[in-house]
Amino acid sequence: MEKYENGLNPDEMSENEIEEIEERRIERFAKAGVDEEAVLEKSRRNVGDWDAYFQDNITRGRADMDFLYKDNWTDVERQQFTNNARPCLTVNKAYAETKKIIGEQRKNKPELMVRSLNGKATQEQLDLRTDLVRTIAYQSQNDLVYQVAFRAAMSMGFGAFQVMIDFESPRSFKKIIRYDVIHDPSMCSWDISAIKPHKGDGNFCSRRYFMSLDEFYATYPYISNPVSYPDPYFLNSYYVNTKDLVCINDEFVKEWYPLLVYQLSNGDVVTKEQWKERQKTFEDMKEHTKDLETGKIIAREIPRIVNERQTQDYKIMHYRELRDQVIDFSEWPSRQLPIPFVDGDSQFIDGRQITKSYINEIKDSQKLLNYAVSELAAELKNRRREQWMATPENISGYEDLWKNPESQNGTLVARPDPKTGMMPQKMPAWDIAQGLFVTAQMSGQNIREVLGNSESEQLQGRDISGLARRERKIETSMSSYSLFDNLNQAIAQGGRIVNDLMPYIVGNDERSMVVTKRDGKSEPVTFNKMQGDKLINQLVEGDYDVEIDVGASFAVQKEIALEFLQQTMQVYPQAFPLIADLWTKNLDVQFMPQMAERFKSIVPPEIIAKEEGKPLPPKQPNPQEQMMEMEMKNKQQEIMERAKELQIRESKHELEKAELMLKAKEMTMKGAREDKSHQVELAKADMDFSSKIAKIIADMNKV
Repeated sequence: MEKYENGLNPDEMSENEIEEIEERRIERFAKAGVDEEAVLEKSRRNVGDWDAYFQDNITRGRADMDFLYKDNWTDVERQQFTNNARPCLTVNKAYAETKKIIGEQRKNKPELMVRSLNGKATQEQLDLRTDLVRTIAYQSQNDLVYQVAFRAAMSMGFGAFQVMIDFESPRSFKKIIRYDVIHDPSMCSWDISAIKPHKGDGNFCSRRYFMSLDEFYATYPYISNPVSYPDPYFLNSYYVNTKDLVCINDEFVKEWYPLLVYQLSNGDVVTKEQWKERQKTFEDMKEHTKDLETGKIIAREIPRIVNERQTQDYKIMHYRELRDQVIDFSEWPSRQLPIPFVDGDSQFIDGRQITKSYINEIKDSQKLLNYAVSELAAELKNRRREQWMATPENISGYEDLWKNPESQNGTLVARPDPKTGMMPQKMPAWDIAQGLFVTAQMSGQNIREVLGNSESEQLQGRDISGLARRERKIETSMSSYSLFDNLNQAIAQGGRIVNDLMPYIVGNDERSMVVTKRDGKSEPVTFNKMQGDKLINQLVEGDYDVEIDVGASFAVQKEIALEFLQQTMQVYPQAFPLIADLWTKNLDVQFMPQMAERFKSIVPPEIIAKEEGKPLPPKQPNPQEQMMEMEMKNKQQEIMERAKELQIRESKHELEKAELMLKAKEMTMKGAREDKSHQVELAKADMDFSSKIAKIIADMNKV
């Protein structure tokens, strides 16, 4: 929320400086036309009207909170039990049931989305606004804000939270939007004429809160004696006895005024003041282009008034008030009141809203259960301890054995009574009234039935089908649907307030912010950034609305997810590594986070990297593919070796063939040489023979 700060130290300020600041404050009020007395009077009247209208709900809500969180017994009831020396026990099932619903809400995280009412906004503009709404919700720790408001609506019948404007730091001029927790909604007031569950259609809302005197003097050094704003419930408050605190009232009021609007020939709708400004602009354009041909075109295109209507409009003023003065004021830069009302479960009867807490209808059953268990405890406490009935003559001489007969080992010695002849008699066990057990059991069952819990679920547990379990959980969730629905409407209204304030916070100057995307990733965005001659990341004005995206309850979604994953693994077991961590996260078992983290190690790394926005890791080869590839390489190597071997064999065969051919040729040539030599030898032999014959003949002739 905007604070009036001037950095002055009251210990160092003179009276003249204080008077000067006060004069400037009064002058500022007069210049803005703010009547301080009228503002305070109207504020007290608004708070008084709300208190008179809503007092019964606040009284009943506080009583329910005391019953739920402090004590199921009244002081009178406890005193009566104490006077009768009876135990006063509490088995607070109401608190346990309330915690279950609060835990369910904590796990349900609705998503806010900005929509265009006239369809003119681009998807880029809608995404930018949606990301900003999500970012502001994350930075404000909205889980805690919604949880506190929902817990108040559950236990008291109504709750609230506030959307504020603040600075990034005490020394910063940059403004931010944040949500603020309201722990005690009874310190807030709304317009009694408001109809919507979040009361955003009312004409005012206000909130009282405490500030320490040190912080107050540091913020407003010119106020020397602050008087706390009166609150109807301060007399019963712990803070009334604390003198170091001051109560301040923040009030947001719609101030209505008459308005004349014109409909132009081009379809635009403007106010009387806007039309005057446009006329001046048109006249300037005609003056500058009167001697040009374009001047005639511009003159023809100037729109004219085709219709007019008297209506009304408002602005929201923010006043910060003490009992006797308005310490600060400003115009609230939104058309939405900043304190949404979180309804529990209410109805309008005779024009008056009647709220009811979640446990209102089970208080009687809870008291009956406490009475039953207290009576059982009293029965056990006051039960008789005697185990045997005997006369003095029965145990005469054996008194030591009979002091603690239950601890006696062996035989208990006794003698017959001389008059009756009777021996000691064993006493039967003390009977406890079974009706008390039946009453306690019936009370617990009544509590479950009134709250809408299924009786069969309590009796059969989980020994049934998943579909039946889911149907029972839906049935149980339906008993508290109004609580969740009213909270979601308040959350959506908070989103509308934020969407309305965003242009005021971002402004027209360049500003860098870190926004959160839907997948949870964060990235820096520079608004109103000039890129060349184009302005990007600008929050364009338009007609927007915020809607909330909610599904089934968290428990039902978890059941559906677990059933789907289990069926998937049955049909296709090979998919287990793809969904191992998701399956584990849906199990309600001990060490679930550790199990999910370990199962995550078997999920393919590329899937994890994609979900976490990290670079994809190098693809790891599949072992089977590796084996097949190795086998193929071995086969190829074997084939190559065999081919090489065949080639060697073929070469060797060719070589052998060549050698054989060479040998054959040599043999042929040798044969030819031998044949020629043989012929020569024959010829020589023939010649020798002829010469010998001739010699013989010659020798014969000589004779």
